[in-house]
Amino acid sequence: MTDTPQNTSRADLIASLTEDLTPVKRVKPAEGIALIAFATLVASVASIAVYEWWDGLLTGEASGYFIITHGLLLMLGAVSTAALVSGALPRVGSRADAPLWGAITLGILPLGAVISLLSGHENHARAGLNDPVAFMCTTASLAAGSLVLVAAVLWLRRGAPVSIERSGWLAGLAAGSLGTLAYGITCPLDTFSHVGLWHVAPVAIGAVAGRIVVPPLIRW
Repeated sequence: MTDTPQNTSRADLIASLTEDLTPVKRVKPAEGIALIAFATLVASVASIAVYEWWDGLLTGEASGYFIITHGLLLMLGAVSTAALVSGALPRVGSRADAPLWGAITLGILPLGAVISLLSGHENHARAGLNDPVAFMCTTASLAAGSLVLVAAVLWLRRGAPVSIERSGWLAGLAAGSLGTLAYGITCPLDTFSHVGLWHVAPVAIGAVAGRIVVPPLIRW
């Protein structure tokens, strides 16, 4: 059977599209997770070097508020990282909503902290919004999170994220939560008002910053 002109032209078209293609190394999700985990470790070591380790974590001095807050930060950072890594590798299927629910769960903490301050039931309520180290905790967490954000951008640039805006939100959530977790292990203040407000604020700021900064850097 001889090729018709239509078949010939189609074959020529396919050949012209593929002749300049070269094999590339396969992008593996585990590599993205490892990269962001490594950035979090580096941020943690840097935070300890600058602010020193708080031994209250090992002596039992840390309050339940502190443990719960940073446990939720770890959970949000993990699910955001997983969704981010998955989103850089386009495929057919539904998107996971775990980061959304994780963020909503974490958002209960500042709401509870504000209620506690307004009710005056907390012993340290007078600190509240006038917390003298609030600015330092927020900025130090964002500085640590910037390392995670760089790692996230590097990973996204290796992949091919389809939803650029969603990737920006996820990168910001991962950076804010993991950055706060990295700095949080050095912070000796463990009242509900402090951790509920100033160890959660960097997550919200990071999410907005990620949405603004990341899309132009990963657009393809």
